[in-house]
Amino acid sequence: MKREISLAAKELRIKSTGGKFVNEDDLHITLHFIGESSDLVGAVNAMKKASQGIRPFLLKPDRYMYTEKSGHKTSFITMKGSLEELDILRESLECALSDHGFAREYKRFSPTVIIGRNVGHDELTYSEMQDHKFKTEMTVNGITLFESRKENGKTVFIPLHREKF
Repeated sequence: MKREISLAAKELRIKSTGGKFVNEDDLHITLHFIGESSDLVGAVNAMKKASQGIRPFLLKPDRYMYTEKSGHKTSFITMKGSLEELDILRESLECALSDHGFAREYKRFSPTVIIGRNVGHDELTYSEMQDHKFKTEMTVNGITLFESRKENGKTVFIPLHREKF
C-alpha cells in the first residue's frame, strides 16, 4: 500500500508546480500528535493499554484530496476500509493517553496519509488525481510511536516503539 501511495505522490510531483513531498518511508496515518514530551514511558504504557482487545483490520487508500489554509495546500490520500475498528483504536488511544497526562484531542478524526505540503497544482491536475484508482490494502496489526525531527532541512520520522495487536 505504501508503494502505491508513493507512486500517486510521484504522479502528483510530476504534474504539480512544486511543493514538499513526503518520502515513501515516512508515509503514515497520525492517530494522535503528542508534541514535545519527555514522557516516553507514559506514551508507551498508553499504547499498550489502547491496543488491548483491538483486532487486526484492513485499510485501503481511497482518493486524493487537499486542504488549503492561509494559501498553503496539504495534499493527502483518504482511507477507507474497517474505519469502525480504527475509530475504536483511536478513541482507546485518546483515553489511555489522557489517563497518562497527555492532552486529549477532540477534533474530528479523518484517517489520511499526507503526501505533500505546499503542493501547487491546477484544477485539471486535481481532477486527474481524483480519478486515480487504488488497488491495494493493508492489514493494520499495530501502532507505532514516532519522533519527528528535522535533519538536513527535511522532516524525518524515527520509530521509538511499536505495539502489536
